[in-house]
Amino acid sequence: MNQPSTIQPASASPPPQMGSIDTATLELLAAWKAEDSTTDPEKLREADEELAEFKKAMNENRASTGARLLFP
Repeated sequence: MNQPSTIQPASASPPPQMGSIDTATLELLAAWKAEDSTTDPEKLREADEELAEFKKAMNENRASTGARLLFP
């Protein structure tokens, strides 16, 4: 019985190079950042509060398992 070949044919395209820059993704992330930006003190306070709650929850979960805290 013939075994399937694990060698890729020469016509296969080479894998993408590591470290290549995906400008479309970077542009999309920049656009999202611009959309979400604000100078409203109330929204900034709410965002800081949400981040603090997230960090606390992450640390509580890790502390309960004896793992190192992510946000000391």
